[in-house]
Amino acid sequence: MDEYTSEALVNRDEPVPVLNISSKPKRMSKGSPDSAHSRSSSQSGNSMQNRLLTKIGVVFLFQNRVERLLGWHNPTHTLSLLFVYSFICLDPHLLLVLPLVILLLFIMVPAFITRHPPPPSTSTSSIVPYYSYEGPALAPARTIKPASETSKDFFRNMRDLQNCMADFSDVHDATISMFAPLTNFSNEKLSSTLFLGCTVAAVTLFLTAHLLPLRLIMLAGGNVAILSNSPKFRILCKSLIQDVGAGDLQSQLPQDDEDPGVFGAAIPKDSSAVMSALEKLTDISLDTEPEEREVEIFELQHRAPGTSEHGWENFLFSPQPYDPLSPSRIAGDRPRGCRFFDDVRPPSGWKWKSKKWELDLDCREWVVERMITGVGFEVPGVSPEGNTIVDEVGGWVWDLPSESPSAQEEDEEITTMAYGDLEQERNTSSKGKNSSISKDKHRAKSAQDWEEAGTATYGVGEWRRRRWVRIVQRMNLPPAGTVTYSTLGTN
Repeated sequence: MDEYTSEALVNRDEPVPVLNISSKPKRMSKGSPDSAHSRSSSQSGNSMQNRLLTKIGVVFLFQNRVERLLGWHNPTHTLSLLFVYSFICLDPHLLLVLPLVILLLFIMVPAFITRHPPPPSTSTSSIVPYYSYEGPALAPARTIKPASETSKDFFRNMRDLQNCMADFSDVHDATISMFAPLTNFSNEKLSSTLFLGCTVAAVTLFLTAHLLPLRLIMLAGGNVAILSNSPKFRILCKSLIQDVGAGDLQSQLPQDDEDPGVFGAAIPKDSSAVMSALEKLTDISLDTEPEEREVEIFELQHRAPGTSEHGWENFLFSPQPYDPLSPSRIAGDRPRGCRFFDDVRPPSGWKWKSKKWELDLDCREWVVERMITGVGFEVPGVSPEGNTIVDEVGGWVWDLPSESPSAQEEDEEITTMAYGDLEQERNTSSKGKNSSISKDKHRAKSAQDWEEAGTATYGVGEWRRRRWVRIVQRMNLPPAGTVTYSTLGTN
């Protein structure tokens, strides 16, 4: 830290930020809880900021020491750092010793020297400075105290804190401008190439990471990174680059356009041909057509009990088939939907591709797929037999009629007769007659339990439905806007 404070409040080239105050502030009564809370919040915020500024000086002191160490301001210190780093890379177990060495050499030894200061150089006649650790402590122990709010260190910490915030903002902006175009798929070919390259690299490293000499890599990388900050090293690199001129290399190369390569393959001399070849290798074919899906809607019709067989009335268009075992129907809820075809809208993020709805005549497929029971449906290609209740063939799936109490009593009688629980006093003729009746009625009952019917000869319930389909495709979404990182939860 500098001892002078002529520019303690200067935030480099940027002006000091000020708070924006509205022209018409909201006035609060003196006794209101909001005013008391705002005053307490502002006071606590100012007190916390002042406490931070009085104690954060050690952080900036450490930052300044690290910058001077890596900037080669004292070459002997930087070379010592290189030796320590090299020893740790060669033997990582020494990393456990490093915290103890730092505690001893940088904290406890200076504290001991503070309490046992060396004698003045003029007090002894010896040429070599003499220091003895014997004897009582001559000076008080050094303690760390927070800086006063009116001291130079307080304003110096304020300046350094503003500089750190400016540095973070610059690094943030530079990182976003560098990595956002590569990773946000604004250029899909570039981002896709990067994604494939990272995937291949991840798989390769997953299989071959144990073969890499990590110690040597860390040793070479760290030394090169620290040496690159040395001014003499930069000058040496520039001189080497200037000595190795491009003219000598060009004089040794043949003058023809192509050089014979390995196995007689022609290597182009121009770099543009190499770049075009690399572009062909990294060229990724992206889908130009949007994604397509098939959506469905069910046309429901209702027939009141006791009406004629052709008394179907259009009810509504629903996304659910409203079959006899659907949860909404078991709960007694009415089907939900719209009354007209024009009111049907595509799903969110999709748009219509086909102009009209198409009727699905193969109703067997979606009935079996949904495992719907208690319904009958038309099978294409089967000729009608008997008296049909549904005249038109339009892919309808109807409910099977529920059994009446008389039919249940007959079923009980049929079951009793089928299992032979008859009295022995009945004659053979009545027994044969009853058994024939039971067989006929049992066949009728089994026919009603079928989920599939060639024709509508067994009666229908109160509801029937058919399926309409239409093609939709994905539509371009509006820009999502900016992303703000916050610790507050979203509602």
